[in-house]
Amino acid sequence: MDEYDSLTDAVFFVPPSINAKGKGRANQQSSHFRLDGFQQLKDVKEKWEGTELRHELFKKEWDYISLRIEEVMLNMNTIALSAIYNFVQSAYTPEATRAIKPIQELPAGIVFAGINVPDHDLLFQQIANTLSSPTPPKAHTDDMKAESTISAASSSNYVAILQSKDCFHLKSALKSMIEQFLSLEIEGAVNPFEEGARLQHYDMIALERWYRSICKQLEEQEKKPTLVVIIQDFESFDHDTLQDLVTICSNYQDRIQFVLLMGLATSMDALHQGLPKSALSLLQTRKFQMQQSNECLTAIVEDLFIHANVGLMVGPLPLKQLIDQFMHYNFSVGGFVSNLKYIVMHHYYANPLSILCDRSLSPESPALDLLEEGHFDHLRMLPSFQRYVESKVESDPQLAEMLILDNEFLAQHVPELAEDIREYHRNFSIVFDFLWWVQSRFSISILKKSKRVLYFMALDGVLAESSHVTFLLSLIRKMNSNDMMLFVEEWLQYFRNSEICQSDSASDLDGIMAQELLTVQSIRDRMAALLDVVSEDSVTSSSEIEDNDKEEDDESQIKVAQSGNEASSSLVPAPLSSSNSFTFVKKRKLVSVNANDTEGRQTRIAKKTRETARMPKGALGAYTLLVKEIDETLARLFKTYLACHTKLPLYEIFYYSQVTIQQKAFLPQPRASVQTALGQPEQYLNCNCCHPPQGAHATSLADMVLPTQHDTCILYKLYVECGRMINMYDWFSAFGMILERGLESTSPKEVKRPSKKKGRQQEPDFERQGGLDQKEVQARFISGVAELQFMGFIKPTNRKTDHVQRLTWGNI
Repeated sequence: MDEYDSLTDAVFFVPPSINAKGKGRANQQSSHFRLDGFQQLKDVKEKWEGTELRHELFKKEWDYISLRIEEVMLNMNTIALSAIYNFVQSAYTPEATRAIKPIQELPAGIVFAGINVPDHDLLFQQIANTLSSPTPPKAHTDDMKAESTISAASSSNYVAILQSKDCFHLKSALKSMIEQFLSLEIEGAVNPFEEGARLQHYDMIALERWYRSICKQLEEQEKKPTLVVIIQDFESFDHDTLQDLVTICSNYQDRIQFVLLMGLATSMDALHQGLPKSALSLLQTRKFQMQQSNECLTAIVEDLFIHANVGLMVGPLPLKQLIDQFMHYNFSVGGFVSNLKYIVMHHYYANPLSILCDRSLSPESPALDLLEEGHFDHLRMLPSFQRYVESKVESDPQLAEMLILDNEFLAQHVPELAEDIREYHRNFSIVFDFLWWVQSRFSISILKKSKRVLYFMALDGVLAESSHVTFLLSLIRKMNSNDMMLFVEEWLQYFRNSEICQSDSASDLDGIMAQELLTVQSIRDRMAALLDVVSEDSVTSSSEIEDNDKEEDDESQIKVAQSGNEASSSLVPAPLSSSNSFTFVKKRKLVSVNANDTEGRQTRIAKKTRETARMPKGALGAYTLLVKEIDETLARLFKTYLACHTKLPLYEIFYYSQVTIQQKAFLPQPRASVQTALGQPEQYLNCNCCHPPQGAHATSLADMVLPTQHDTCILYKLYVECGRMINMYDWFSAFGMILERGLESTSPKEVKRPSKKKGRQQEPDFERQGGLDQKEVQARFISGVAELQFMGFIKPTNRKTDHVQRLTWGNI
């Protein structure tokens, strides 16, 4: 190792001094740190204003995405948060305290937060903010509104969050709780420690004095304030600490109104295992179930990408990587958000065309004025733009020529293509939700596909022509007339309630979805008129057919009963040559079925088609054509608006598709790192002794073995050249020879003595080495082999006592 090369030495940053000569450079460096490391892209000769615009768009986009995610998480847990708020508010009401109980129980809420422990910080902070707010969260159900009987204006709750990392024992837990309560900025509150009281920081008397001072300030209110203690990670706390904390809060309950909220990641068994019966008897528990992380992830994907509420979309491969990492690792929504932030950052950091990735891009946008010659070259090299120009060569050759040769014309044409992408997203969200609504109408389990699965199919471009959509269309074609009419009515109402059809474009009949609305309305009117005509003409015929059906059913039942009686009274079977009847013999019981009975059965089976048969021939043909038109309209809707996004020009600007960089950043690769460290230690150790000699062309790792390298590295390079079974003596001899070669390089005058026995590998002569002896080399060899075994490269084998088995093959 080189001298003064250390991985643990402190490094200090000394900012450059600003003077007259270096003022410009200092301003550039300060701008670099001010822009979070965003740099000018030299390949497109980007201006500094373009760098600032990319950073501004990144901050704007991520702030909007994080705000949407917070809203989604809040809406997912609104019902549970409302229940927790009402539980805390009603814990010490006169109705609750008036009940006669042998022991005044301590109100305790059990919050099942799920197994995604990394997300518990955000979740419980959300609970704390909800309890501290003067108004309860808005619930979406009437039951929760009816349950809220306490006036929100008179509520006053103070919250403290306890975590196991800060509560090693009872004193630290009480100290953390008291400090959090006393640090709240409350008007009129008295801090005993600031007044010079000689109390310990974990003394409950200090908290009691502080609570009395607050109650004096709130004498006008009928309800006293409530102190809510949130135990975030219940399973990680010490059991004795929890027991003592519950007992102390219960003893002070007559002077301080305490409410406990315990976060559980598993089940109620953890509560019974963590607290004894004496502590559980002091609690009045109530359960609260938070939304699972899987459902929260689905809601986030739906809000951000399916409904296209953001400017930057994620392609199929990066999104699949995000979902797989979420499902296979930790079920953490926070981890998903961190990975998504990296995607947004990388898109705006390294993509020169990201200055055009703006939801409000228009012909007057300043981003168009910052486009340089390199930006236009990148635009023309996009595969989607090349396909777009090729499609315009035959239909509009002048437009294709202007797009290739004129930069100003291309800059003015980009906002039009961006608007087409935004319109595609709006139409896609409506038709996708409509497909989900169609799927929910049928109760067949094979149709129950989640929105994430359907969205992945849409990103891959296979949803419109998939077997799933084909099966849905076949079920719609098989509907009877009444169900079909109801389906068309709901279809029309669904399109009318969509946001895009209620906009100004729908009133002017200029929007695409407005035209689809007119098509559905025309189908509805024609079907309603046809069914009205058919119902008037078939009232009498249908009643007559129903009467005939009832008579035929009665006659068939009488015939079957008579034949059964005749068969039971006679044990002589009927002749097999009879043409009018045939017999079945089973367990001495003969049942005769006549030809007339088969005709009755056929009549009953044919009842399902009677409704269609009642229609006149002309109406039946018109109804069939109308059903065919509905099927074709639905197929065209799905095929047109659920098409793959790769068919749109310039989609690469608005879709992130670089999955390799994401995998390198977030997927651990321990084997590659270990093999690189053992095979090329100079990549990790900044020293000259581990570098191979200059001008040496090695054909394998064994040719790169240097005596100055670490013993484990030397053994690994020899290990790579071995087969499935490794002879320990041969391995040790080769290791000793390399060490001996290192000593010979320092003393070249020494000459090796040839081996006396022929046919045997020459053994290293450790006796002549002044600095090494055989015991030292053997100890270093055993240590290196143990490290390789610990890392999983070798294992002992019972087949040969002096051999080890190789476990890894191939060098990454």
